[in-house]
Amino acid sequence: MSYEPTVWRNGDKITEEKMNKLERGVLNQQVGAAAGFGTPTATVDDNTGTPEVEVTASGPDTAKIFKFAFKNIKGSKGDPGAGLTGEATSLEAIATSESADAATVAAKTNEIIAQLKARGIVL
Repeated sequence: MSYEPTVWRNGDKITEEKMNKLERGVLNQQVGAAAGFGTPTATVDDNTGTPEVEVTASGPDTAKIFKFAFKNIKGSKGDPGAGLTGEATSLEAIATSESADAATVAAKTNEIIAQLKARGIVL
């Protein structure tokens, strides 16, 4: 049975009967299955360029599946930053705590500072 709306006029009373008729009419128009979602997926490529995303939907309205394909997210290689110039070198550790007298520790500390300066890490 199709819904026939009430023609309201100025001064009409809102009654329980008319409100229930309205509610039944709304309820009867709720046809079809509720919308739903499947499992969304996302992919990201290794390309550089202008970032973009392509979104596709598939499946029935009761189980829509969205796929997000991200492209060109990776940035291009930038300029090297300041510091870490020169070549890495190895430093010998102080052999034992017994051999770590003040002169040995001072010499090792100065050696480390010299290497940091040579690599551009400290001034």
